[in-house]
Amino acid sequence: MVNLLLVSHSKKLVEGVAEMARQMISSEKVKIATAAGVGEDNQELGTNALEIVEAIEEIYTEDGILVLMDLGSAILSTEMAFELIPEEMKANIKICPAPFVEGAISAGVQSGLGSDLETVYREAVNSLSAKIAQVSDDEGEPYAEEIYPAITPKLEAEVSEVTLTVPCEQGLHARPAVLFVKTINNFDATVMVKNLTENKGPVEANSLISVMLIAARKGDVVHITAEGPQKDEVIAALVDLFDRNFDEKG
Repeated sequence: MVNLLLVSHSKKLVEGVAEMARQMISSEKVKIATAAGVGEDNQELGTNALEIVEAIEEIYTEDGILVLMDLGSAILSTEMAFELIPEEMKANIKICPAPFVEGAISAGVQSGLGSDLETVYREAVNSLSAKIAQVSDDEGEPYAEEIYPAITPKLEAEVSEVTLTVPCEQGLHARPAVLFVKTINNFDATVMVKNLTENKGPVEANSLISVMLIAARKGDVVHITAEGPQKDEVIAALVDLFDRNFDEKG
């Protein structure tokens, strides 16, 4: 698994972000280390390059480490730390410019699905796409082409499909979105999802950010298609997931 290192000026901030990410990740195997603050018990604002080195060494694996930072001097401290680690480790560490909160959550979820370092990095970098899509007004429409690339239609015989109504209070966001993506990644199939109610998508549904882009709320109708060796099995699993209300209580 790709592990995460969160570098921040504030110990309280980094602990909160790490806790959010841990609650969203679908695997306990993903380690999240933090390096934040200076002074007594790290309560003062600042960053320490040596502490970053220690954190890297603590969670290092050949699967890699993704490093996310909050502000400019945290980047400088991380770059200083990078110069102090052994050369053989550097190839398996990526310093990521993603937004701190969204990047940590997106990267953690993608790592928990077993993705490689490059995929985790890309997911983190793209983590603002869902927010951009949700808050953009009509002037934000230029993003649409980038967010929803052209999809080549498939023959009906090659595709299994179903239309479902989103039952959960949070819609396909937060934990339900993670569970949706995790379910899909258990099968050998490519799954696309479109929000018919809002006419958003289709997007490939194997990443958290892609699913959040369609902004599916409770009551929205989504159309799901699958192709590949286990296309029928993944559709059946998703129908069951929706029928179980994503295991939400009440």
